[in-house]
Amino acid sequence: MTTKLPVVCVSSLVPRLAAVVRQLLPAAEILEATPGEDGKSRIPANTEILFGDTPTIITCIKDGHINLQWAQSTWAGVEALFRAFPTPPEGVTITRMGDGFGRLMAEYVVGNILSRELSIVKFSQQQQNNMWDKSPAEDRRMLTSITLGVLGVGSISTEIARLSRAVGMTVWGLCRANKQSRPEFNRLTTVGNLSEFLAGCDYICNVLPSTTETQDLLSGDALSCCKSKSPVFINVGRGGIISEESLLAALENGWLRGAVLDVFKEEPLPVTSPLWSHPKVTVTPHISGPSVAENIAEVFVRNYEKYVNNQSLDHVVNWEKGY
Repeated sequence: MTTKLPVVCVSSLVPRLAAVVRQLLPAAEILEATPGEDGKSRIPANTEILFGDTPTIITCIKDGHINLQWAQSTWAGVEALFRAFPTPPEGVTITRMGDGFGRLMAEYVVGNILSRELSIVKFSQQQQNNMWDKSPAEDRRMLTSITLGVLGVGSISTEIARLSRAVGMTVWGLCRANKQSRPEFNRLTTVGNLSEFLAGCDYICNVLPSTTETQDLLSGDALSCCKSKSPVFINVGRGGIISEESLLAALENGWLRGAVLDVFKEEPLPVTSPLWSHPKVTVTPHISGPSVAENIAEVFVRNYEKYVNNQSLDHVVNWEKGY
């Protein structure tokens, strides 16, 4: 006697996602519901598992879809879920995209570090002005001399640490509580040692989620301890880690020598923001971890196998922890 597999509905703006899931799960019943312009869609009534974008998941749950048991989001962020549901919705487990973006985000971080250390932007500007000047290369450092501090030690942070160590960097990780050593990090420390941690870094990369504990963690004079090394701040986590005013002050005071920003408290970044034209700031429009169908489908399939075998799912959204 064969057990009937649960009906899966894929509803996402990510191109080819349903087709990739069908290739990876040929025996499963995979339905597809195309999202509308608002990102929402009508989910078939017999759907037990929904693999979709967060707006669709929110609508499906609010509409009282009685057969839905598990919703896997294609998004890593959970803020929209917490706004929609102040408490966990009953009868359905929601999981986030925990590690489908890790390698891409790691390449973004390492790529930006290389770009700065090799003075790529400066030489590009010189080329546009027909200028032959070797002086930007005078400050070049080997990656083996650089210490990268990563705020957070989750799956994405671990990928960033793994790739950074592979190219020779020393990598420190900051976590909430004491954790056992991990091979991807040269050193782990806790938030209680934040100032010491920040002061020893050449680059600081934030990967922390937005929670009450992480909001404004670097605001005010938190970065004043960085003045001796004047690191570059890279933000691929959430914009609320530091206020815009505090970031601009840190750059003005020399606590930071630059910033690479992919996330912001308000998105899109307002056209009036001084960050756009600041000479020490690189702005990208939240693209450090683009949604690639193959990557996020693999995360879903791993969880699907656990679901059909009655095992605990990975990356279950936790309302108490805030991520």
